[in-house]
Amino acid sequence: MSKKKNTLKELDEFLKQQASTLVAPAQLSDTIPPPPLETKTPAENTSAEVEITQSKILDDLIKLAEKEGTAFRKVFYDLIVKSVEKQKNSSAADKILINTALYLKSGNQWKETIRSYWKEKSQ
Repeated sequence: MSKKKNTLKELDEFLKQQASTLVAPAQLSDTIPPPPLETKTPAENTSAEVEITQSKILDDLIKLAEKEGTAFRKVFYDLIVKSVEKQKNSSAADKILINTALYLKSGNQWKETIRSYWKEKSQ
């Protein structure tokens, strides 16, 4: 009685043998880069990579002015108010700057705007 052959099994073994003699398989450690030592969030990476300078801020403001057009002034006044609000120690000059920005932004209704701003801040 003849022995039944498994041709698929033999073919698989033959192909494995041929492949190993032709090209040595690459080490897994060679193909995968090692993980970074420090893991940072995207926000941390962005802030670490971008240096904040006065000239960079000015360039960005100029680009924003070109993008916003005539609406830029109101956006700029809002930026002034928000940036001064974030200061740790508020001075009288800071309050004058906020009032000035609100005055410039509000037009004829500047008194009511400044009053409501400081009323909200006192609450």
